[in-house]
Amino acid sequence: MSNVLIFGPPGVGKGTQADLISKKYKLTHLSSGDLLRAELKHGRHKVKIKELLDAGKLVPDDMITEMIEKAVVQGLKKGGFLFDGYPRTLKQARSLDKFLKSKKVKLDAVINLKLSEKDAEKRILKRGQTSGRSDDNKKIIKARFGIYRTQTVPLLEYYKKQKKIINIDGRPAVIDVFAKIVEDLHEALKS
Repeated sequence: MSNVLIFGPPGVGKGTQADLISKKYKLTHLSSGDLLRAELKHGRHKVKIKELLDAGKLVPDDMITEMIEKAVVQGLKKGGFLFDGYPRTLKQARSLDKFLKSKKVKLDAVINLKLSEKDAEKRILKRGQTSGRSDDNKKIIKARFGIYRTQTVPLLEYYKKQKKIINIDGRPAVIDVFAKIVEDLHEALKS
């Protein structure tokens, strides 16, 4: 059983690649975005989450951690996981490591998709024209990148120390990025 985290800036294509990876490796795709959208529809925190997302802010650690841990417990018997959008802070990463250890599993690899802020902004604005997502606008994009730089980028160092990082250029076409992920992930999971 393998557990993988996909990581990268807003707009890099994490969700698209996560879908492809989870299907190929038969991993349960745990998307914090999907969990939050489900919570927005039916959850007890829906009003608070909508306010935070519309302002481009992160949902509090305890709230998102609770949702992820619940999903992990429900999916443990099915095999490995692909974490998408979580953890986003050092506190969340440490919490995830501790939680997985308590379940006698570990994170095996961290796929770091790389893309410049300029290229990511273009992608997000283009997506916003068709997605209808309220957070796909310039003001929110700037806020999300600010949060990404200050809170999420430090995770690279955290996972680099654990020798789990696989750096992937996020600029090429979806299928080319996926092929590189498969190649590098295969090597990482062998060792």
